[in-house]
Amino acid sequence: MRKALWIGPGVGPTLLNMLTQRGGKLLSAQVSQNNLVEGLDALELNMDTLNAANIDVNVLARIPAEQWSRKETLKDVSVGYRNVKYFNVLLRQKALCAEAKKWALENRGKDVTILVYSMHAPFMAAACEVKRIVPEAKICLIVPDLPQYMDLQMSRVKKVLKAMDWRRIQGYMKKVDRYVLYAKPMAEFLGLKDGQWIVMEGSFDSAQLARENLAPEAGKTSVMYSGVLDLRYGIPELLDAMELLDDTYELWLTGDGNAVELIKERAEKDSRIHFYGYLPSRQDLLDKQAQATMLISPRRDVEEASRYCFPSKLFEYMVSGRPVISCLLAGIPEEYHEYIFPLPHATAQEIAQTIQTVADMPETERAAAGQRAKEFVLKEKNKFVQAKKIWEFAEEKR
Repeated sequence: MRKALWIGPGVGPTLLNMLTQRGGKLLSAQVSQNNLVEGLDALELNMDTLNAANIDVNVLARIPAEQWSRKETLKDVSVGYRNVKYFNVLLRQKALCAEAKKWALENRGKDVTILVYSMHAPFMAAACEVKRIVPEAKICLIVPDLPQYMDLQMSRVKKVLKAMDWRRIQGYMKKVDRYVLYAKPMAEFLGLKDGQWIVMEGSFDSAQLARENLAPEAGKTSVMYSGVLDLRYGIPELLDAMELLDDTYELWLTGDGNAVELIKERAEKDSRIHFYGYLPSRQDLLDKQAQATMLISPRRDVEEASRYCFPSKLFEYMVSGRPVISCLLAGIPEEYHEYIFPLPHATAQEIAQTIQTVADMPETERAAAGQRAKEFVLKEKNKFVQAKKIWEFAEEKR
């Protein structure tokens, strides 16, 4: 009998309610996990989940233990632990390994496959604990991001802890059978062999779409950027590009980051620049994107981290149905290139020229380009297709 275990940062109903009451939000990793678990559930797998939520210490000082069931015959567990800065990783791992041991003892004698979401030491340690008790268990590790590049603004203490964490992760990797990578260059960085890995750059929940019949306002050419507003992500060049465009263009920016001060300064001088901060809800964000003339992502491969990531916002950009202008980062598979208006260098001049090229297209052509990109994501990258890809690879005979 085949039994599967998912290990990741899931949040149960009780914890979700606590987060909502305290103004906390689900992290992108938790949302991505939910998508894939729902996709795997559609395959009717006999899969339990073991979770440890990563919550800001300022939101909750203690993470409560919780058990629930997605389906009648399945068990979902979220471990409890003290959420103490710097020590919470080890406390999380201890709780996970204890629960993993219980699960392994209950499922000895079965064919076991473990799916681990993210290269996080506590999750990998729990998977290895199961494999210690069930040696024939197969571990498939899903790698959305490399640990070294998940936080580029670390303190000295955190850098030391991160280095120690990486050494532990390298030890756990010896027990991993297969890898699902969100970006192809990760394989070389991790030293993986051919046949040991595939690329699966994330998934999209097709239920999360803008409301129908939204379209750009006539007589206005609006360019929208949403996401992390980081100075390294081409925001200064994007702002400079506005100076090269005439008064019929507007720039809409949403999100937060270290470029906010610069954006506000420019917005005071140029009324065409509109900064919205965080919009009230994800639905509001999707609706706003659908009302823009085009969407843009000028992030270049200037920092090493950009080689090893797939920008998840590309999914929501593409399903907006609007044209997408973007740098072709190394982490973006070639199959996406035909749906994107490229920015090879992302200088202010090039950004302005590309924006103008898209704006000069007949509206029917812009709409057709946006629709093609939307259909590609909804058909080829939805959570059901991507989850099936993961499971078939994890179960493929060696």
